Amino acid sequence: MSEDLVLENRANIYEAASENEENSVIDKEIEPEVSTNLTIKDKMISQHFSRTKKIVYSVTGICLGIIAIVTMITVALTKNHAKSCEELGCSFNDTANENLQFPKCFYPNINFGYYVESIDSDGSLHLAWRNKLMDPTQIKELSLQVKEYSNELFRIVIKDPKNKRYEIPIDIEPKGSADLSNKLYDIHTSKVGEKLWIQVVRKSSNESLFDTRGTTLVFLDQFLEITSKLPAKRFYGMPERGAPFARSTNYVKMPLFAHDNFPSPIGQDINLYSSQPFYMVVENDGNAHGVMIYNSNAMEVYLTPTPSVTLRALGGIFDIYFFLGPSPMSVTKQLTDVIGKPFFPPYWSIGFHLCRYGYKSTGNTKETFERNWNKGLPIDVQWQDIDYMDKKLIFTIDNIKFNGLKNFVENDVHYRGVKYVIIVDPAVGYQKGFEVYERGHFKDVFIKNATDEELVGKVWPGDTVFPDFTKENTQGWWKNEMIGFHKDLPYDGIWLDMNEPANFDSDGTHGSIYGCQNNTVNHPPYVIYKKERMYFKTLCLDAKQAWGIQRDLHNIYGLTETMTTYNALKTKNSSEKPFIISRSTFLGSGKYGGHWLGDNQSNWKHLRQSIIGIMDFNLIGIPMTGADIGGFYGDLTDELAIRWHQLGAWYPFSRNHNFEGSKDQDPAVFNDTTFSKIKRAIEIRYELLPYWYTQFYISHRNGEPIFRATFQNYPEDKNLFSNDFDNKFTQFMIGESILVAPITNEGSTSTEVYLPMASNWYQHYEGKYTHYEGGFLTLEVPLKELPYFVKAGTILYNQMTGQTTIQRRENPYTVIVFPSENHEAEGFLFIDNDEDNSVDHAVVKTIYSNKDLTFSPIVFNSFAPRNKTGRYKEIRILARESKVTSLTLDGNDFPNFTYDSESKELLIRLESESKTILDSFIIAIN
Repeated sequence: MSEDLVLENRANIYEAASENEENSVIDKEIEPEVSTNLTIKDKMISQHFSRTKKIVYSVTGICLGIIAIVTMITVALTKNHAKSCEELGCSFNDTANENLQFPKCFYPNINFGYYVESIDSDGSLHLAWRNKLMDPTQIKELSLQVKEYSNELFRIVIKDPKNKRYEIPIDIEPKGSADLSNKLYDIHTSKVGEKLWIQVVRKSSNESLFDTRGTTLVFLDQFLEITSKLPAKRFYGMPERGAPFARSTNYVKMPLFAHDNFPSPIGQDINLYSSQPFYMVVENDGNAHGVMIYNSNAMEVYLTPTPSVTLRALGGIFDIYFFLGPSPMSVTKQLTDVIGKPFFPPYWSIGFHLCRYGYKSTGNTKETFERNWNKGLPIDVQWQDIDYMDKKLIFTIDNIKFNGLKNFVENDVHYRGVKYVIIVDPAVGYQKGFEVYERGHFKDVFIKNATDEELVGKVWPGDTVFPDFTKENTQGWWKNEMIGFHKDLPYDGIWLDMNEPANFDSDGTHGSIYGCQNNTVNHPPYVIYKKERMYFKTLCLDAKQAWGIQRDLHNIYGLTETMTTYNALKTKNSSEKPFIISRSTFLGSGKYGGHWLGDNQSNWKHLRQSIIGIMDFNLIGIPMTGADIGGFYGDLTDELAIRWHQLGAWYPFSRNHNFEGSKDQDPAVFNDTTFSKIKRAIEIRYELLPYWYTQFYISHRNGEPIFRATFQNYPEDKNLFSNDFDNKFTQFMIGESILVAPITNEGSTSTEVYLPMASNWYQHYEGKYTHYEGGFLTLEVPLKELPYFVKAGTILYNQMTGQTTIQRRENPYTVIVFPSENHEAEGFLFIDNDEDNSVDHAVVKTIYSNKDLTFSPIVFNSFAPRNKTGRYKEIRILARESKVTSLTLDGNDFPNFTYDSESKELLIRLESESKTILDSFIIAIN
């Protein structure tokens, strides 16, 4: 495209945009706070511009059917700065309407950027910047290398070939020989002498998945940028943020910088506790691909309606992994092949959890626990927030308010088969004589400031220091502290909070109690963060760790703490599965623990948003995710309490938790009518525990998400193609077989549901099942119980009674068969003894046809069920149209059955036969 055509194209867009300005629905951006920071404009132009000018990021043009993305320099210009813009080698258009996101100063489309100087025999490209340097820190020469690992997976690495730059020290590169016999992709790049461009094409559809033609790569010391056209607007990922599941592409920027932030107001442009630089795009034909940017520096992702994506990083390199799917499910599987499969949680952790911040004493904790236990609420885990600590110092107990806490745990909680989880913050009280600090100081485990002294911040105990979890000494110190504290308080799992890391405001000073040095690390040329400092509520970016400095390591602080804690728990008891929930996460955190969505509010908006948040983290390999049921801040109405527990009973991590300033919201505190409805919601979860555990096993083995959007199971269903589907319909699926459509609006007793038409469905309500064909319907949902749907062709193994997971496992299975329209069904059950041993287990496969039902277990190693677990009680076969006259069990007549011709249900009673999950047998139906 010629320069004249590009400029004419822009002029047309500006004119059209100006005409439509009053009717524009472009999201208005919050103006940044007044800042004393340098910005990239200061570095490039060395002038102080108006801080209130909106900074704009990209412009999209369409002319004669040709799409041109023109990425621009991030400079907010006043009318006198055309000369400064042109001195950078950029183009200037004074008629551009910056209020509509069109920049006045932008990268030229031709003769500007990195050019290919040579290509090595292995295909590596050597790049050079041919123009005047944009900035003294610009990397003039780069290398681009393509590494192919499989038919579905490859990687593009762009880096400085002469000088070592920061790269994440956690090696995730796939090992072994590459199978490239049937590649799903082609990779095209520019030739020698041409400006750099990259194009990734899906071979089956000839669709461009990543296409940088017409854009400019930027690679400064603290500002990297690459822009690509996208094949479709269905863009998912880049958590953590309060946003639609399908992200808006309407000129929205998404920062990735872990931050102790409230998830309110909900907004796509607000960064929360985690940083997960991965996205998935679902293409127009239903195929999907994923892109991971393996970079832990602060990042920003900018989406435009073209659609296009701009990826920015404030350091490191571009290390970009591509996952070709082609299904949405396979994208997540391929991602977790690289970053690690999700951890396999202990069975008890998929039960119901009870917690609050604000237990006043051991007695108050016991009172809350016992009022729920005594009313028969299914419960498996009692949690303890920071209240239990002495002066909020980690690994201590307040022996006045929480006197007898160990006795309560051992004789009340553990005695009933319930587990106990405690909160642990990373910040260590900076107090002389505090033994945890003294031992850590002696081992030299704490993060240092720029002058090599322990960096001192301010968190719950007051002045604090922060462990460097990238340091070898810290591993042993942390392990010893955790093992030693377990003797004082016998916990079963760990809750990691405040690990972004969070650091409170100290009388207006951030980064440390003494502030941070005025340098370009703490005040980078470009700021992605909507606060006056990047180190707002965290540590100085030049703080020193074994692996580097906080600027590079900030986003993986939570991951390194989780890894260290996981290894400590393994040392404490090698036979137990570690259980960790962490607030801050990064790529690969799911290999070691789960996540909760932080400090939400007790309102309907946050109830709805929790569905999206959990789908977000399942997409990137952290299936054990949940939100605080009932909300953390605020008080619940009875209706909201019922509806939130009905939804929260389907969270993979299901915990009721709230704030010390809010009223009690544990289920038993409500009146009997409300309590009975909450209890019923949790009982439904417990009936399905074998299904849940099997899903976690499948996720652990192959990386599949558990809590899914409907389209992830039905990618070819065009009724699910709309970006707005997951905004309008609040339904989701658990695994591939169960669909749930909760109530998310106050006063509603019905909701819209879409049952994918590739299947038939069975609605569960009050223990009964009603057959449905696929399609749209309005579902009545009274307060009494939340219905759910089971996909036809499924077999479930339910356990119907028991207040804890231990009790449920000791009770026999009720097998329920949901025949397809072809009178067939299939089911899988995973069972083990809940130890951290992947060898000893069994997998039961059950197959139903219209004439027989076959149970085929596969027993691994020397597995044997304990404590009466694994027995069969009965089999329910639904929608059995033909009358049953007789049965045989392994060829012998079997009279213990009844057939209800009205409900069309066949009930087979197996209790007298003592059949277990280790038995192979066939039931023939006549």
